[in-house]
Amino acid sequence: MSKPTHDIHPVCKMRSGIVCLSLLLGFALIGCRLFYLQVLQSDAGAHEVQRQHQKSQMVQSDRGVIVDRHGHPLALNVDVPSVFVNPKSLEDPEKTARDLAPVVDMGVAQLRKLFKNSQSRVRLTRDISGERAKQVEAMAISGVEVIRSPQRFYPKKELGSHILGFAGDDNQGLEGVEFHYESFLRGEKSLVRYQRDALGGVISSLNDPDSTSHLTGYHVTLTIDEVIQFIAEEELAKAVKQSDAKSGTILIMDPMTGGILAWALYPTFDPNDFRRLAAKDWRNWAVTDPYEPGSTLKIVVAAAALEEGLMEPDTLIYGGDGQMPVAGTIVHDHAKSSWITFTEAVAHSSNVGVIKVALKLGEPRMFEYLKAFGFGQKTGIDLSGESAGILREPHDWSGRSLSSLAMGQEIAVTPVQMVTAMSVVANGGWLMTPHVVSSVVDGRGNSVHLNKAKPKRRPISTQTADRLTHILETVVESGTGQRAKLIGYRAAGKTGTSQKIDPNTGAYSSSSVIASFVGFVPVEQPRLTMLVVIDDPEEETLRWGGASAAPVFGNVANRVLPHLGILPGGAQLIRTASSSPNLSSKQVRVP
Repeated sequence: MSKPTHDIHPVCKMRSGIVCLSLLLGFALIGCRLFYLQVLQSDAGAHEVQRQHQKSQMVQSDRGVIVDRHGHPLALNVDVPSVFVNPKSLEDPEKTARDLAPVVDMGVAQLRKLFKNSQSRVRLTRDISGERAKQVEAMAISGVEVIRSPQRFYPKKELGSHILGFAGDDNQGLEGVEFHYESFLRGEKSLVRYQRDALGGVISSLNDPDSTSHLTGYHVTLTIDEVIQFIAEEELAKAVKQSDAKSGTILIMDPMTGGILAWALYPTFDPNDFRRLAAKDWRNWAVTDPYEPGSTLKIVVAAAALEEGLMEPDTLIYGGDGQMPVAGTIVHDHAKSSWITFTEAVAHSSNVGVIKVALKLGEPRMFEYLKAFGFGQKTGIDLSGESAGILREPHDWSGRSLSSLAMGQEIAVTPVQMVTAMSVVANGGWLMTPHVVSSVVDGRGNSVHLNKAKPKRRPISTQTADRLTHILETVVESGTGQRAKLIGYRAAGKTGTSQKIDPNTGAYSSSSVIASFVGFVPVEQPRLTMLVVIDDPEEETLRWGGASAAPVFGNVANRVLPHLGILPGGAQLIRTASSSPNLSSKQVRVP
């Protein structure tokens, strides 16, 4: 008996076909979608993946470092931790305030108030110590984080502070070289790319190392010598304290280049703590505040008389027994004298003698030489806030002005003007442009700015400079500057003692003075010009430039010259004070 045959119902066949067709259509759609994503949209997909795992943002480059002429760092950056909070992310603000208060050295009530801030990030404290920052991080409080950011740091503290200046909380230069060279030190904003993990954390940088070499401000090299700066500051501090003076200044210049080797002011300050100070505490008065120079200005009168052929070193001048009538008043010398030579008049700082020379010179030529030596105008030094000093036009002079100017009165000069003027004699007759920065280099070491020796003009000839040098050497050997004498070195210079104006009477004070000495050494081949100013010494025996300022010149020079490789007698070991060629006064030429 045969088995019965069961035929598949037509409806079932149709359903099976529909299912198979649907499956085929689904696979076809999936294939098309895959083809679209994998082939047609491959670039867009890769870009989306890259967007999720890579991030780019503009960042401000680190501030460039400042170093002395030998590469010793004077200003650099350190990462300083600060504590921030996101008030909206705090789970228990009250407990957080109690826990954080002793660590961040703030009151609980103060923290509660900050936690009510609507901003997404609030700074609780800056410059927290590394140990306390670790304590905050160990608490692992949601909404509280420690962020480390670069801040300016001055490793030598007070050393060279008035030249360096300082940068503020946002790393922006506010004073000194930090301010004047801000455009170089700050650097530029740059695009930085980095890879992120699934939680958004940074894994690594995707920038080419060569492309990120510029991610720092340019580095600045000063003309300042760290060792010379230290010597100058140490000797100045001792002199100011010994004389019980108000303040003091020492500027040391390479007369051949105009480069400043040391810039010492006392009292000084620590630029790391500038926020606690008033402006008067960090003002760079050697470039901003003019003063009456007194007898140091007689170098200009002497130079002009020699250059114009009005005087020879042995020309005789009648000293008038130490007094001379001028415009209804009597000018006195410290010592009576009858006939003296021009050299003796300068060496012993005779007011009568130099006034008679100035009268022969006349007002027009006197004014001309004062301007030629750089007075009444800015030197062009690469520091901000420079004063031009005070030099009135001859039509504003009185009948006494020519005589007063010969003694360094009725004129105000800045210390940087004075040391630059003396360098004219030291280098053979050229007025140089002083500068405190020698070069600026980028992150790759390429020079982007270079300060070379820049002669402005030639006020006097080499012959005049040589003859005046011999006269100024007698100031140190047998004149008012004998206490500036060095052991084994020949020096030349000029003392000055000027009365300060009494603000109450408007007349010259009988007790308040500025004592100074300006000179250069060695005479055979000058390597440094130095100005020492002691402001308002109270000690009676030290109220003269020859008594308080001249010894400082000698002390500093005796310590600095061996550092420069100059042996007693003029022998030279090596030249370390300047990267420029060793030019004699006869080798300096206007480019």
